[in-house]
Amino acid sequence: MINQEFEAILSSLKLFERMYESIRLVDPALKQVLNFRNNALCDTDIFCYTYWGRNEVCDSCIAMRAFKENKTFVKLEYEGERIFLVTAIPLELYHRSRRVVLELLKDITHCLVVDHELISKNDININYSLNDLVIKDALTSLYNRRYINERLPADIVNMTITNQHLTIILADIDFFKKVNDTYGHLVGDEVLKAFSELLVSCLKRESDWVGRFGGEEFLICLPGAKPEKAREIAEFMRKKIESTPVKALEHTLNITASFGVCSMKPSQAITPDAYIGCADENLYKAKQGGRNRVEG
Repeated sequence: MINQEFEAILSSLKLFERMYESIRLVDPALKQVLNFRNNALCDTDIFCYTYWGRNEVCDSCIAMRAFKENKTFVKLEYEGERIFLVTAIPLELYHRSRRVVLELLKDITHCLVVDHELISKNDININYSLNDLVIKDALTSLYNRRYINERLPADIVNMTITNQHLTIILADIDFFKKVNDTYGHLVGDEVLKAFSELLVSCLKRESDWVGRFGGEEFLICLPGAKPEKAREIAEFMRKKIESTPVKALEHTLNITASFGVCSMKPSQAITPDAYIGCADENLYKAKQGGRNRVEG
């Protein structure tokens, strides 16, 4: 059983291993990096925090948060002058008798502009603020494209390990260009913010999340949701948006949106791009079918 669990983990990680500088298993309680040898999970004498050039435990340990709350977390971490985006995924092993954390470490130094002189690496509050700047969209406060690119692979890995479905939905505001052309971009921005709030208000589980994919297009991720439930959620979103007037500055607008749903089984090894492509194809069908509808 243990061997099968790790085969599932390793098989799913092969899709993403080129995306990361390091992929490792950690026991946050012991602060140890773990190895898999002779079909067994083995403790090592390597402490997880030494990767960051430290001789003490990290002030804001993301692995411990994932371990305690049994949720996936993403944060920034430093190694010298390099900046890493770290994704921590809790895993239940040994028939759920031991919880460990899978860490995905990606160097984003060259795609992130930061004034190091303004940031104290030991100031937790500043680091939390910087994390929000890195993974949140400035206009809507939803997760941004960078977060989507890091979180979706983690959820696909988790889908394989937990043997659950994973569904994503692409939502697009209908005729949004007309809003900008008619009322101006300031009104358009208010519509985007209101639309974002409506999407988030429709989600009831902590594991579900929403990101701004680009422009007026949004990605909703529903870990564990089967196709029927996902379509039900998308239809609930569609109806709520259609029936809720949006206040934007001095205007009150009625908007609609189209939704493309894509759900996969754990046995279907698929990349994030293929997942998004599947949802985008169904979104295109919704647009071609007259808009204000759900496809997939």
